[in-house]
Amino acid sequence: MRVLHTPENIAGQASIIAKAQREYGIVADVLVFNQNKFNYNCDIDLSGKSKGIRYFIRTLNFIKCLFKYDIFHFHFGNSLLPYNVDLPLLKLFGKKIVMHYWGDDVRQSDIAINYVYFKTLEELQKIYPKKNDNIIRKNIKKVLKYINISIVGDYSLLSYSPKSIVIKQAIDLSDFPFVGCRSDTGRLKIVHSPSDRIIKGTKYVLEAIEKLKKEYIFDFILVENISNKEASEIYKAADIIIDQLLFESHGVLAVECMALGKPVLCRIDEKIMKYYNGIPVLNTNPENLYDNLKLLLENPELRIELGKRGRKYVKEVHDSKKIAQQLIHIYEGL
Repeated sequence: MRVLHTPENIAGQASIIAKAQREYGIVADVLVFNQNKFNYNCDIDLSGKSKGIRYFIRTLNFIKCLFKYDIFHFHFGNSLLPYNVDLPLLKLFGKKIVMHYWGDDVRQSDIAINYVYFKTLEELQKIYPKKNDNIIRKNIKKVLKYINISIVGDYSLLSYSPKSIVIKQAIDLSDFPFVGCRSDTGRLKIVHSPSDRIIKGTKYVLEAIEKLKKEYIFDFILVENISNKEASEIYKAADIIIDQLLFESHGVLAVECMALGKPVLCRIDEKIMKYYNGIPVLNTNPENLYDNLKLLLENPELRIELGKRGRKYVKEVHDSKKIAQQLIHIYEGL
């Protein structure tokens, strides 16, 4: 079985999954067209080319991959050629095709408004314009004609692509050893790492932090524009992690930090909470962020308990080896 993960490597998920699949004897490569600032590992990097050369290289690359791989596991709604024109060709040649959605590739504002913290659709559409909703829906419908199976990376995305199945985000636990958190009430470190300040609700975080500084002594670290490796070291030294506050559910950051044994604050919409049985995050939105931070600052026992439960939850739900097995089972059934 020869698998190609391409063309995006969202939060390093393609790399993490491919690495775990290789441990089970699967040939799994990761090819990206646009390496991002986090510089996740990949096997083939075709980024950094001029537009004309890029199209030529992508065409040659498609021909090469056509004869090399059996299963094409696409990530983030795209494929090897522009506008997904390669999908019917891959199907014609009998290749097995998986499309894996991760977030903004399927999120539609008129559906999202039912699950996010934003008060009005107009406010949300400043981030996700209404015109994009129809484009995304047409793309999902088009892709379904040619693929064997559609996957979303979390239950929070199922309402946008209801014909998909859910395979949870994966992390390599060997990269995130249990660290736990401090049991004292000394100078704690609160960390927030926004990939996008607006989407993650960073303005509310900064407001709450300024208010808390008048009452407590602690360090606040805003993690931006550094490599994933550097960021991981900061997370290991943290005492409290603030993930996103506005959208449907947690991201990979929350999973990584739970694995480290850190207490995590994150919003999970109550309408989908049933899918997150036992998740030990402190459910947080802009309205209760200050109170929840205060609760954790004052209660070391709670921080420790959430950290231990977080590690256990991640081992049960997000271990990359378990995710790899789930995907291999899917491949075998195509």
